[in-house]
Amino acid sequence: MGARPADARGRRELRCGGNMGPGFCRDDEEDIDSAPASPRFLRTFFAGVTMRTRHPIDKDTASPWLRRLLLAVFILATLIPPARAEVVFDGIAAGDTSSTDAILWTRADNGGNTTSLTAQVATDQAFANIVTTLSGTSGSDSDFTVKLIASGLAPNTRYYYRFLAPDGVVSPIGQFVTAPATNQRAAVKFGFSGDADGRFRPYPSIANLPAQKLDFFIFLGDAMYEIPSTGSPAVPVVSGETTDAAQLEEALKAYDRKYMENMLGVDPATGQPSTSGQQSLQPMLAASGSYTLLDNHELGNRSLQSGGAPPSAPPETTDPAFDVNTTGSYDNKTPAFRTVEKAFLDFHPTRSSILGDPVKGYKLSGPQVMAPADLRSDGTPQLYFAQQWGANCIYIQTDDRSYRDIRLAKPGNSGPIDDIGPRADNPNRTMLGATQLQWLKSTLEQAQRDGIPWKFVAISSPIDEVGKASATGKLSDGQPDRSQSPDGKSWWGGYRSERNQLLKFIADNHIEHVVFLTTDDHMTRVAQLQYLTDPNNPSSRALVPGAFQLLAGPIGAGGPDGLTDHSFATIQRVAAQRNAVQIALKEPALGLPANFPGLRNVFRQGDPNAAASPSPVDFLSPDTFNYMIVEVAEDGTLTVTTWGIPSYRQNTFPQDAIEATPILSFQIALH
Repeated sequence: MGARPADARGRRELRCGGNMGPGFCRDDEEDIDSAPASPRFLRTFFAGVTMRTRHPIDKDTASPWLRRLLLAVFILATLIPPARAEVVFDGIAAGDTSSTDAILWTRADNGGNTTSLTAQVATDQAFANIVTTLSGTSGSDSDFTVKLIASGLAPNTRYYYRFLAPDGVVSPIGQFVTAPATNQRAAVKFGFSGDADGRFRPYPSIANLPAQKLDFFIFLGDAMYEIPSTGSPAVPVVSGETTDAAQLEEALKAYDRKYMENMLGVDPATGQPSTSGQQSLQPMLAASGSYTLLDNHELGNRSLQSGGAPPSAPPETTDPAFDVNTTGSYDNKTPAFRTVEKAFLDFHPTRSSILGDPVKGYKLSGPQVMAPADLRSDGTPQLYFAQQWGANCIYIQTDDRSYRDIRLAKPGNSGPIDDIGPRADNPNRTMLGATQLQWLKSTLEQAQRDGIPWKFVAISSPIDEVGKASATGKLSDGQPDRSQSPDGKSWWGGYRSERNQLLKFIADNHIEHVVFLTTDDHMTRVAQLQYLTDPNNPSSRALVPGAFQLLAGPIGAGGPDGLTDHSFATIQRVAAQRNAVQIALKEPALGLPANFPGLRNVFRQGDPNAAASPSPVDFLSPDTFNYMIVEVAEDGTLTVTTWGIPSYRQNTFPQDAIEATPILSFQIALH
């Protein structure tokens, strides 16, 4: 604990004598039983003994008792370890908020020692009104991270929280907002983005997020990249067949390191984490509650990207025998998958956790899927859920990584490439798994029955038909170039039958205002969603009424940095080229048409005609690092705004603040 502040006379209150023995004094706040003597203390005591003698101590003239005392002091000084290091808080976060509770998270390192921590939650930043106090312990089994649940909270209330260490060190202050009551037509404001590649730290694109005063933020996957960057080596590759405890332990530590690096700032000279300068993800996570999704980079990118694939299969397969997993054995049940998933859960304020380690084995904590008839899903951490935010909207989070079938590949000129041909139409292939798909349908249907206007569905992989095809797609002799097609990890690229089943369900059941939120394609775009009314008739195309996809990001990742000319004329030309590919493929045009129900107030930086005559460029930003803000007003009006900065090159680690500005926005009125 820290020393008590000085009193009015500039002195600390000391306690002396008593059962401590004559000549001993200590701060009143020190717990002498829990603070063993240190060598520094013993040296001070030794000096006190010498000062009490009239003459310097001589080993020949000193009395036997004094010689024995000095010998004992010397032995103690060599045996007692140094005092523990001061506790360092590497980050704070709150997440998975509901109307009455939230998960509080921190990482508190004490020189490798276990540390008891206290968390306080208050309704004011000065902590004059503390509503709950919690306790927990950080230790090496979770890389010194701690998650505590603050419950019994009031709906639609802003709370402040902090952590306290026994040595008196106090963490920075974080804040979060609880969801409004389900019958309250309250305004809701949230943000989302994803894709934080360490080569682009410290992520100035999100530096102004705290000023947005969000109710919550959705971190839509790729919260770190497993690849190397300056000063940070890549993580070791593990697969579903990796069972060696030492290899898994090494991988766990490496993933922990990557998450930790993404929290902090960066030394531009070395690439090493730094507590000075602009910090990376930490300010964003401390500024509001958050929800976080798994994506491929949290799972070794390709090595464990498909949790429903057989452990014996390659990450992508050219063998149709692996297209649908009927083996009863799944990557998501393997020690390797649990290892990298544990690192993800340890470093985010989620309700689910994985306890233990590769040597002693793992144990799940928190919500779990109970579906004995669905072996793919049964007994896994349940990372999908729904949370209503007042009467006007519901947030629905999916997990489209843990259960998906294998990624499809075919031979290419320089190695396997994605196969988005007929294999992707296999009706037995799944992205969500049977249990989650049924849950999602039921949740959407119930939300419509409950009269909730806006249904926001978070997915880590895009569900539109644009993908990376139109990111670089072009027309060759008037025909679309399919070599630049959507990659096989998207819904349309590799899981078309389940995609069509879900969109058809939404349309057939008249579920209104479904908005899919996603990232992963490293651009901002808005797109309508098309499906087949008859799955057996490729010509039966129709749009899902009122539904669309919002794609944001990246926070900082490759792709946008390929465009160095950020002029509006360049972006307009790129948008026109991509839109031409869409039209040629008989897929929805980019953006929302002028006659989209309720559309109004379209804005695009550089386009004076956006409001009067919206065009594809008004719904596309391929050259920026960015995030989206989504606002639902009390009357149900939706406002969407993309905030961003021009992209920059990797491993340049810009330290000067680059202020994000609005790039595009639009509104949709309910009536």
